[in-house]
Order: sequence, then C-alpha cells, then structure tokens
Amino acid sequence: MLEALIEPLQYGFMQRSLIIAVLVGLLCAVVGSYLMVQRLALLGDAIGHSVLPGLAIAFMLGTNIFVGAFIAGVVSTMAIAWIRTRSPIKEDAAMGIVFSAFFALGITLITLIQKDNKIDLNH
Repeated sequence: MLEALIEPLQYGFMQRSLIIAVLVGLLCAVVGSYLMVQRLALLGDAIGHSVLPGLAIAFMLGTNIFVGAFIAGVVSTMAIAWIRTRSPIKEDAAMGIVFSAFFALGITLITLIQKDNKIDLNH
C-alpha cells in the first residue's frame, strides 16, 4: 500500500508538482490569513471572476490569455479602489459591483465569440 503512494514520486514531474503544490499551499495560507485580517476575504473571489473579460478579449485578439487575465485583474482592483475612495460605498459592496459588472461583460464577450466563430465552449 505504501509503495503505491511512493512509486509515482520517482518521476521528476511528480516531484516538481509536489514541491509546487506545497509552495502554493504555504503562500495561499499566508495571503489568505492576511486578507481575512484586513477584512478583504471577497477580494480573491472578486478578482478571480473579474478576469473573465480579459480572457475573452485576449482570445479575440489572439494574444496570450494570461496577459489579458492579468490586465483585467489589475483594472478590476483599480476600479474597486476608485469606487471605494470616491463614494460612500463600503469596500465589500464595491467588490461586489465590480465583480458582477466584469463577470457580466465577460459572459457577453464569450457569447459574441461563440456566435462569430461557431466555437463550442462546452467541449
């Protein structure tokens, strides 16, 4: 039984994957704890869903989708900060506004991509 668990670790890609998984787990624990203390638990979810229009635009332009996602994430964070500083809206409400608006824009863009290119995004 123990041998079946150890055997895959003889491969280099499995060793690298395990190391990366441990590092990501440690990093996420530290960042997540900081966000909880700062009362920004929704921030990760908001940014995660706000990158969708960046992915769609990068796909339409034929560029790297990671660049599009990064740019959309930065823009969404700046929009959250702008709403928070320019209005009496609380920070979590600003995150919800930006999260919903960016996600809706992303869904709209993906719908346009599907209609124009006849791409089945379900498969």
